[in-house]
Order: sequence, then structure tokens, then C-alpha cells
Amino acid sequence: MIKYYSVNGKIVTKEEASLGINDLSILRGYGIFDYFLIKQGRPLFFDDYLDRMQHSAKSIGLPLPFSRQELKQQIYDLIKANDLEEAGMKLILTGGYSEDGYTPTTPNMLILVATLPSYPLTHYTEGIKLMLHEYHRTFPTVKSINYLMGVNLIPQMKAVGAEDVLFHFEGHIHETTRANFFIVKNDDTIVTAGEGILEGITRKKTLELARKCYPVEERNLKIDELQTAKEAFISSSTIQVMPVVQVSETTIGNGKPGRVSQHLRQLFRELEKEYLSALLV
Repeated sequence: MIKYYSVNGKIVTKEEASLGINDLSILRGYGIFDYFLIKQGRPLFFDDYLDRMQHSAKSIGLPLPFSRQELKQQIYDLIKANDLEEAGMKLILTGGYSEDGYTPTTPNMLILVATLPSYPLTHYTEGIKLMLHEYHRTFPTVKSINYLMGVNLIPQMKAVGAEDVLFHFEGHIHETTRANFFIVKNDDTIVTAGEGILEGITRKKTLELARKCYPVEERNLKIDELQTAKEAFISSSTIQVMPVVQVSETTIGNGKPGRVSQHLRQLFRELEKEYLSALLV
């Protein structure tokens, strides 16, 4: 049972955790976050996520209030306080308390913990559907707290039976609301957007694994390429690698999860085990 969060470096109970209403995250939606998994009591791919957190903070001009080592220690302390074996952890850096309601000040740092989300086995054995929507995030390489578009589209998404929204802009596919997107061509080449996206850590690891077995292209992915793709899949921290069998009205390949995406899912699971095993040495 999760009992504690961390607010500006201090461990407090969930009930005590709070943020003033004049923080820019509330007033203007100004802030960033990152999210990673705790497995076997340890952060998974820890440094990769901290690197991305630092990149996001620097990109929008928010100084991290703690050194990297101090932040790591706070995370380990929170894991210990909650006696965590498996969970999701979210780091949130806000714009701070602003007197004029607009100018960023000293950021607030929150560390939250939650139980891991679970997905039906059928998502992996039968694949999922995505819904196309034309949109491109303002700061695509920043993991911003602004999910206005994605949240707003939930009713439409549910109405068509889609699990997520796939954003495209000016004829090119970018990403979903919370995952990176890939297609597999007939020759087993894996293609994913090379710019204008949030570079997911699971994406990074999946591409490293893929390059050992398949041709890989990071480039502009045309929306028309959905018509000829034999497979598609998405990746994120919580879902790992999940097959996509339909995008709006387009059926991908034969409408079933393909060999390549299934292979990459298995390789990623093995990589996770290897990473955790190495930490125990």
C-alpha cells in the first residue's frame, strides 16, 4: 500500500502532500514530468529517465532544484518508505509560485507513486486500434504536463473503440498521446518518426534491440504508409511493445499481431530482466 509522496525533498504522507494554488502548473499548465517503473524495488533504466527529465527542464527554462545525486537519493528514500517492489513513479517539476500568475519562479518538485496499470492480455494477443487526429505538440521533445488534447479526445476515442489517439500533421505521423509509434514494412524494415516527437526511453531501448535483427529507419513517416505496412506497434514504459492492428478505418496487414512486434516484445522483456539482474550483482 502506497503511503508516502515526496514534496520538495521531504517525504510526507499522501494526505499531507499539497501544492499551492498559485503554482504555474495550476494557473498556466507550465511544468514537466517524467515517469518510470520500479521493479524489484529498483528504478528501471534509471539514468535514461533522469537524462530526459534534465533535457525537458532545460528546454523550457526550469532549473532542477536538486542535484542529480540528491534526486536519486530522494527516489531511493521514497522507495524504502513505501517498501516498494513494483510501482510507477512520477517526477513533476512545476513553474513555481508566481506572484503575477505568469512568470516562472523557483520550481516545485513532486515525486508521486502509484500502482502499475495493467492491460488485458488480448491487447497483446489480438492487438489494438488507434484513432487518427491531426495535431502536433508545441514542444514535442519535452515531456510536458499539458495533455489537454489527449484528455479532450477521450470521449471520441471511446466512441470508436480505440485505445489511444495517433497524432499526425501535414501528412506525417508522429506519436500517440502517451506512446511512440512504429510500422513494419514488407521486408521487415522498422520505421518510426525521427523528429518532432518525444523520444521515449522504451522507444530507445526497442530500437537498440531492433537494430540487431532488422533494418531500422528513423525518418518522416507518411500517413499513406499505413496502407502498405504489414505490422504496426506502439511502445511506452507501461505497455512495453504492443501491437496495433487498426488505425481509424485502416486495417494493418492481415489485422493480426505480427511476428516482428511479438519478437521485439520478447526481446524487451529479456532486456528488462538483464538490467535488473545486473543491479543485483
